[in-house]
Amino acid sequence: MTLKEATREAQRVSEHATQRMAWRTARVARRTAQRAAAILSPKRLGALLCALCMAVALLPLAACQAPQEQAVHLTVKVPRTGHDVVFDDSITQIDQVVSRMAAAFERDYETPVVIDVEVFEQNQYDDAVVDCFDTNNAVDVLYGDYFNISTYVHTGRVVPLDDAITDEVRDDILGHLWDMSTVEDRVYLMPYLSRQNVLAYNKALFEQAGLGRYVESDSIQSWSLDEWDTILDTLAANLPEATYPMMMYAASSQGDTHTMTLLRAAGSNFFDESGHFNLSTPEGIAGLRRIQDGVARGWFPPHSENLEIEDCSSLFQKGQLAIYMVNNASIDRYGDTIGLVNFPGPTAAGCATTFVSGFEVFDNGDAQKVQVAKDFLAYVYANEDLLSYAAGTLPASSRVADRYGSQITGFELFASNRDNVVDFTGSNPDTRAIREVFYLHMHDLLMGVISPEEAAAHIDASCNAVIDAGIAASQLHE
Repeated sequence: MTLKEATREAQRVSEHATQRMAWRTARVARRTAQRAAAILSPKRLGALLCALCMAVALLPLAACQAPQEQAVHLTVKVPRTGHDVVFDDSITQIDQVVSRMAAAFERDYETPVVIDVEVFEQNQYDDAVVDCFDTNNAVDVLYGDYFNISTYVHTGRVVPLDDAITDEVRDDILGHLWDMSTVEDRVYLMPYLSRQNVLAYNKALFEQAGLGRYVESDSIQSWSLDEWDTILDTLAANLPEATYPMMMYAASSQGDTHTMTLLRAAGSNFFDESGHFNLSTPEGIAGLRRIQDGVARGWFPPHSENLEIEDCSSLFQKGQLAIYMVNNASIDRYGDTIGLVNFPGPTAAGCATTFVSGFEVFDNGDAQKVQVAKDFLAYVYANEDLLSYAAGTLPASSRVADRYGSQITGFELFASNRDNVVDFTGSNPDTRAIREVFYLHMHDLLMGVISPEEAAAHIDASCNAVIDAGIAASQLHE
């Protein structure tokens, strides 16, 4: 065999090799043949080249017999949620952000990984999560609002994430968000962004009703209970026909957290020290009575027990409702037509609520997937560019907040109102189940078929039964 023939044979073998080792060995073979040509006789050279070619030819067979590295597949699920980013107008939904995170991780991770991002509807959390346990479509990473996804921590399938959190990340994420992400001193949730909820009022309707003295801009106001009574009674007396003072609804659980917040109006803390409902107090009953009396005083749309929160949203957008709920992410749509005010609450400053959104990791019996899922979150939270896609709401990252806060509408207003935020979950283990019973009693209260005292007793009994059942059934992943 000539040198030229031996080299051609080595090249042919290398072209059919499927492993990187085959390519490297083929290159070595060619170089060895070239060096040998200078020092060996033609006969010995031919024997050596034949041996080298046979060795290279056997490599693809050996490679086929060895197990090839398989890509790890992760399923990341995200509820359909609108989302804006101050520096990227192409983003309109949060799943677009998660898809970018997934693509970057697939590109940079040291071993092959494929991430499927699956979108589900907001009212289908359990369908997307619990109903898919132990199936091929089980969720590995879930993004969502804490008041929905925190329930799953107590299934025993959500893994603690402390080993995926560096000191740098812990220092970067705002401290109060870590408190909301922790169960029994372990972090099960990774905060990404938050939205602060307050009330908004239609400035034009206030002016029209003779309430111009209450209209302000560039502030989150606080009104005393007496002022609230004056404002709502004045609106009820002076608004045009088919226009109403304030939101109210109880046809479903949607928006019930805002109703819960309104029940603090007369000074109730809503929960006792153990996190159980505690409305059967003078303050709690007074809060319920304010709502029932408000029906007779014309504060709400008629038959509000049959309305959804979306019905009230539609009325507010059409100028037929004077006061409605907004958050820092939704005020842009109204411009300067609205003013902001805290919910009436236990203190003179009133109160607001915070909805935190972030990630959790599920253990579906595959330790490798769990580790890769943790690595995915560690990758995201070490990457300021990916964290920056929270800039449009209130970012969890202080670095991102410092960088983009001046571009986020109302950022300073809502940041300075943080001390007035109250907890609407009580840190109980089954918020979603509580929501399935709470609104039923509010429906009866608005209809007038039960008294405020009865409503308080019924809410405390049914919701606390759910809490106790959740505590008894709670399992935390080790």
